[in-house]
Amino acid sequence: MAARLVRFAVVSIAAFVGLVAVAPAASAQRPSDRIVFERRGDLYTIRLGHRPVRLTSTAAREHQPAWAPDRRQVAFAVGRRAVGVIDLASGARRVIARLPDRFDEIGALAWSPGGSSIDIAAMNNFKRDGTYRLNGTVWSVGADGHGLRQVLTGQGLITGLAFTPVGARVFASTEWPNGVILWHRHAALGVISFAPDGSALRVVKATLASDLDLSRNGRRVAYRGWSRTCHGCGEIWTMAPNGRGAHVIKLPPKGYYGLYDPRFSPSGRQIALLAAKGRRASLWVMRSDGARLHRVVGRVSGLDW
Repeated sequence: MAARLVRFAVVSIAAFVGLVAVAPAASAQRPSDRIVFERRGDLYTIRLGHRPVRLTSTAAREHQPAWAPDRRQVAFAVGRRAVGVIDLASGARRVIARLPDRFDEIGALAWSPGGSSIDIAAMNNFKRDGTYRLNGTVWSVGADGHGLRQVLTGQGLITGLAFTPVGARVFASTEWPNGVILWHRHAALGVISFAPDGSALRVVKATLASDLDLSRNGRRVAYRGWSRTCHGCGEIWTMAPNGRGAHVIKLPPKGYYGLYDPRFSPSGRQIALLAAKGRRASLWVMRSDGARLHRVVGRVSGLDW
């Protein structure tokens, strides 16, 4: 599963043209009930107890879905370096930003609390002195596609982003993948936070963490941790936003080797996540304390709630 951190998908011009086609409108489910997820490069929503509703069907790989604060739009990565937005009522989609060609993968997206901008975690590999190095960055773009700018650079691989409720800070999980040399060897690793303009970066907790999420009220952080297991495995941890009280709330169920992508429900009472078995992952839901874990649907590779 660790290999998903460095996927290299090629997006053709035809794929971008297909992206602006109008998709069928979403069903009349209550927005807060829906989980959005990726399956084989397309996006779906699902309400617990119901069947998935397909949102997209294009030649491009659409991944890293992220709900807008008003739950009327979903942002998502397109291939390796573009960002799109879909309006769920009309099905209209558009690409709002494209990162420079040197970037290899988008690892996370997060809307600002007011919905005016989207943060983008992206990494690039480059060769220096005969060795490939990794540089993790964070970009910001207006929800209308204007004002794309880099706000943070020189980090490890960033696989989780979340704003605090009032937007004063951004939380991120950053790691050092196996066999990779970081551009800045002393980059902060674990759970970090910084101001929206990239300043005042500080380490919240130096640990092995990825796939971070923050509850809507800002009181809990959830992430995949592997300090007690292997990098390709994973357990679900939670802690306070000051880094205190970190503890495991869920181990993989029997027959599964790792848990990934914990995402709080809008109420904060539940967490959706992925459980991996071989090369396949399925969507599961549990209470925010780790109790009552149950499977929802299979063939899922990214989600938001």
